[in-house]
Amino acid sequence: MRRFSKTDKVSDLLRHAISNALLFELQVEKLKWISITDVRVNRDVKIADVYYTAIESQVTKEEAAALISRHLPELKRYLARNLRLRQLPELRFKIDDVEEKAQEIDKLLLEISKGVKNDG
Repeated sequence: MRRFSKTDKVSDLLRHAISNALLFELQVEKLKWISITDVRVNRDVKIADVYYTAIESQVTKEEAAALISRHLPELKRYLARNLRLRQLPELRFKIDDVEEKAQEIDKLLLEISKGVKNDG
């Protein structure tokens, strides 16, 4: 039984390398407020969906998307130089909205529980 697939290993490698690049290598202060939450690589390792969040008090979602887009060529050069991959997957950055959705669900559940208490 295989514990980890190749895609899992590449995903983990990319997540760490991208995080490191944003924090230390690209030398852009606002990029340090962007956190890589997950990387999902498809089966043939040609596409990597990179999920990120931004610390809203420091950089908005729109600013984060623009910063990533502007510095993507630098990031790709860094990854190509520092990772031992035959081919760097196409990086597709996506905002991770899981936390926001969880807060919405919590709010709805709270409203439901208040409604049940008032009816009981």
